[in-house]
Amino acid sequence: MFIHQDPDWPDLLGIVARAAGQQVAMVEKDYWVTHTLWALYQQGFDIWFKGGTSLSKGFGLIQRFSEDLDLKVVPRELTDAPAVHWKGDKPQHIASRKAWYRRLSARLVVPGTDVVLDEASWSPEGLDPKARGVELLVHYPERHLAELGRHNVPSVKLELGDARVTPFVVAPVSSFIHDWLAARSALAQFTDNRPAAVRHVHPWVTLIEKLDAISRRYARTEFDPARFVRHYEDAARIVLADLPAPDGYTREALIDVVMAGRPLPTEDDPALVLADPRKRDELEAAYDALAAVEKIYRESGYDYHA
Repeated sequence: MFIHQDPDWPDLLGIVARAAGQQVAMVEKDYWVTHTLWALYQQGFDIWFKGGTSLSKGFGLIQRFSEDLDLKVVPRELTDAPAVHWKGDKPQHIASRKAWYRRLSARLVVPGTDVVLDEASWSPEGLDPKARGVELLVHYPERHLAELGRHNVPSVKLELGDARVTPFVVAPVSSFIHDWLAARSALAQFTDNRPAAVRHVHPWVTLIEKLDAISRRYARTEFDPARFVRHYEDAARIVLADLPAPDGYTREALIDVVMAGRPLPTEDDPALVLADPRKRDELEAAYDALAAVEKIYRESGYDYHA
């Protein structure tokens, strides 16, 4: 039996939230994030986890919760999967990527949820008409999510695509609920749905990619600032952590590999200087709109890494 199938599940959410100094809706979503990653691994998918949520759950570098899971997912055994061309722009290449994502979503089952493939970004007017990636929405039976307002929805969002995934660090993933039960020797009565071996992309890779994304998205008017404003904080947290270089890499070598020969944004990049008052106001407004959720997470005092 999964924890969420226990008759006392609603009460447990409240108890753990009070113990963690956390909002119930956040504890609820945190559990489903962990459960979703576990389901992927159990069904034979190798997982590489990157982005802001990985910085929190894998390394404890940020104290902020995100509903988005930025992943590369590869089936360990999927012999009937269509051949896929990840780089090409020809119609047949784009079609192969769409077919692969559809096959993947049809196979994925997350117990207790509905998994929906969101193809909206593939439209000619969408942000990704060439189908470089896709979003899978894992809808769960929420009980408290209305507390968090419009910036969180009753689903775990999987952002899937091909990506650089080395170097990485293998680490487990847990949740408020799991840790509370384990501390009281009460987890053994349930199916332990914590993924034990998730590959977390090294934060140095994430830093380089976020600086690049900030620079590119800042310059494009079609990008809602809310879609990338958190990158600023994530990049700063990684820099302040002063992490050692990943094994086998120097800083210069890793930048060259990740950027594929393109230059990394410099300190005078408009996206980093923020001299345009209109653009700066847009970014600050987007950040303020997310601040309530982020403040809840920071003040909880919870440390995934510990």
